[in-house]
Amino acid sequence: MSLNNWKKPEIHEALCAMYLRLNGYFTSGLVVHSPEWGKNRTEIDCLAVRHPNHIQPDRGIGHSPFLALRDGQIDLLICEVKSNPDEVAFNERLWSDLGVLESILQWTGILSNNDIPRVADQLRPILREGLNAVLARDGVLEANIRVRGLLCCPPATEAELPRGWCLLSPEILRYANECFNPTVRRKRCSTRYSFNLWGNWLAPLVEYFKSLRAGTTPSLEALYDYLMCHEPLTVKTKRPAIL
Repeated sequence: MSLNNWKKPEIHEALCAMYLRLNGYFTSGLVVHSPEWGKNRTEIDCLAVRHPNHIQPDRGIGHSPFLALRDGQIDLLICEVKSNPDEVAFNERLWSDLGVLESILQWTGILSNNDIPRVADQLRPILREGLNAVLARDGVLEANIRVRGLLCCPPATEAELPRGWCLLSPEILRYANECFNPTVRRKRCSTRYSFNLWGNWLAPLVEYFKSLRAGTTPSLEALYDYLMCHEPLTVKTKRPAIL
């Protein structure tokens, strides 16, 4: 990401990926290709998978209760990130085109080819409903693999999205701040290393959290200001991070 060149949608997607990574997920974007030249069938903002034996005890922080994880299950999340609360819904191609959903599940490589059509068919109505909290959190279970759709809209408020399962900025910022800014020094987790180890995309976000004074509550507006109006410290000083 170029200096001072962040756009809000890009910040929102980076926040989603960072939050899921902190919770033990491998994350990726995905383009579902089209046979028609110059087009694609759809694009996934964030595809995330978490394996059941994931632990990181040296950090001393468990996963967030928001994610409603279950012991012994692989968790696959198909994430749609929105910047407008009025547009919070899954891309129509995800639930209207069975072939698109099957292609996504094939790409992840965690389901057998025999199971994919059945899982995709069961997942389609859940994605169509979108914000239904019960359906979305439960997802579809196949053996020990749970497949779910997660909507994310950092600028939205709970009042704007009542009764829905949607990842909002208060949850993202709360959990990230707990991870990045421990109140007590960790005995088994060195908190000094370069910001740049997070990569060009996430390093500026990590830097924002590290720049907060003790006791300061992070906010989305402050993060916007930090990324869109200021030159990141990683480029100027490469100040070590604290994790």
